Amino acid sequence: MVDEPNKSSTQRIILNREPLVAGVPLKSLDGGATPVEQFFVRNHFQIPTMDGAGWNLAIDGEVENSLSLSYDDLKQMPSKELPVLLECAGNSRASVQPPIEGVLWDHSGVSSALWKGVMVREVLDRAGVKETAREVLFEGADQGKEYGSSGETRFAMSLPMDKALDDDTLLAYQINGETLTPEHGYPLRLLVPGWFGMASVKWLTRISVLDHPFQGYHQSSYYVFLDEGKDDGVLKERVSSMRVKSLITWPGRGEVLEPGVHLVRGVAWSGHGAVDRLEVTTDGGQSWQLADLGELQSPYSWRSWRYRWEALEPGHFLIRARATDVAGNVQPVRARWNFRGFANNSIHAVPVIVQSNM
Repeated sequence: MVDEPNKSSTQRIILNREPLVAGVPLKSLDGGATPVEQFFVRNHFQIPTMDGAGWNLAIDGEVENSLSLSYDDLKQMPSKELPVLLECAGNSRASVQPPIEGVLWDHSGVSSALWKGVMVREVLDRAGVKETAREVLFEGADQGKEYGSSGETRFAMSLPMDKALDDDTLLAYQINGETLTPEHGYPLRLLVPGWFGMASVKWLTRISVLDHPFQGYHQSSYYVFLDEGKDDGVLKERVSSMRVKSLITWPGRGEVLEPGVHLVRGVAWSGHGAVDRLEVTTDGGQSWQLADLGELQSPYSWRSWRYRWEALEPGHFLIRARATDVAGNVQPVRARWNFRGFANNSIHAVPVIVQSNM
């Protein structure tokens, strides 16, 4: 039996340099924590220069007491550690057909890490949230000009009250036991488990409790599901929770294998709870076989999986994997098409060749 070892590399896939967009090679995804230097990056603007010593987080809006918290103030509050996976909403959009608009991620816009920080609820409790509160707005220090927006705009996202007050929604200042790096949001970022990565606002400077729905550019105009055709002016559905999904990390596309038994491997996750079933087919979907699932670190992290494939006959094969989560969501053959290719969780198919014994 051939068990191809994981191949770790610190080299990331650079899709854009300014602003920085970089992914992690599929072969490096093993179901554990992604090294900080490999963790994917999706920025809309240049990385702001932040000084932790002079930085403060403002909390205002529909609260009884507006606050200004320093970096040391936050680190002295009760903390929490949580393994959480983040996925770019545009991950895997390069495979969408018909073609879509946006940065052409293959499958490299996903990573998982151990995060440490303060519960958002802890901070809001100190401020005293008023009964008029409807949403919580999180604003970053990064700003710039976006096509389709007027003037410069800051990156900002809001959360409904129940998600903001969830015990697992964090203000994170550490990743994998280390201080956040500038490209990952130093000194403080939001961490929203189960939601696509754009909701986890980096370089936080302000939290504002709102008595009305937020209508910022990135939330209401960019990260929304758009259909083909003219704009009807109707408010579009927001991109939020991650879909159930699996990826095959070995063998890679176009791999040539010797006849024999091979351990196919990959990772799987969902924003609606843990993945509890993973199936693989190598015969065009005529039969689906159960794979072995690895240990689950948290409901918000991925699970590794392995499948023992008896590839005894030469030929050309497509390996496909599909995941099912505890809520009963099943990875589809083809995800819902939308203009920017967001939330693409179509079944991953990898073509491989089993060569003849010569």
